[in-house]
Amino acid sequence: MIENNMSYEGFKEYFWEQLKNTLSEGIELQEQNCLKNNDLQVEMLTCKEEGKNLTPRIRTREFYDLYCQQGMKTAVEVAIEILGDRRKVDVHKVIEPWEVMKSGVNVEVINYEWNQERLKKEKMVYEKILDLAIVFTVNLREDKDFKMTITSGLLEQWKITKDELISVAYENFAKADYAIISYEDVMEQLLGLRIESELCVLLNRSKLRGASGMLRIDLLQDLADKKESDLLILPSSVNEVLLLAEEDNILDMDSAKKMVEDINRDYVDEEERLSDNIYTYKRKTGKISIWNSEEMKCE
Repeated sequence: MIENNMSYEGFKEYFWEQLKNTLSEGIELQEQNCLKNNDLQVEMLTCKEEGKNLTPRIRTREFYDLYCQQGMKTAVEVAIEILGDRRKVDVHKVIEPWEVMKSGVNVEVINYEWNQERLKKEKMVYEKILDLAIVFTVNLREDKDFKMTITSGLLEQWKITKDELISVAYENFAKADYAIISYEDVMEQLLGLRIESELCVLLNRSKLRGASGMLRIDLLQDLADKKESDLLILPSSVNEVLLLAEEDNILDMDSAKKMVEDINRDYVDEEERLSDNIYTYKRKTGKISIWNSEEMKCE
């Protein structure tokens, strides 16, 4: 029988003890509140090992959810496996010289206003565009499932300028594996149902942090030319955006914007929200802008 009746606070205490008893000596466990996307404070359990300068972290709440579903034994086993795997990575060995690392540099987008504390506190390197901040990441493993956000301190370590970083990041970004897929195909893959829709989904291969694809003008222009229309860009989450030809839009723009706001509040995790705004892509100019009802009234 799966033991799943502990309160969250009771779980944390017992989970902590189980990890301490299982992990090797010389490993120190600490509770921390960490700043995540959209300045969200997340409760983490960190694992510090003497002689290692990379501190593995797991989200306590996620392991409480796992405990509720599958019991304490599974929660502890999964945590040990994750922490053990991450302890194998030494930052001094992973953060190699710029010439070695630069091929793994790329871009992501987050909301500028919603991340003010994080941008400053973590000294993240970024560019502001529209209501977004373009931030830069670097892969720490060849399988690309382990990356870190680039900070001013990392630029100093690499002895490069922000302009050098941006130039390489955009060069890599232009070749990165993004795609535009019909919403019908996505729903069929997820649910096995064919749902008719004029929407398209723009995402990357990993389906994670792929909303930056909205800055791939080449892909937007191809779709706009096929549709013979300007495009609306709807921010689904930090993972992907939805695209719709303006001519296929059946809602008035105020209603469409209200729909985006409602979906963000009701269906998208706070940490994964990108924006409450709608963007437009103009086929003739190749420009992206935030849709603004006041501007429309002035035209």
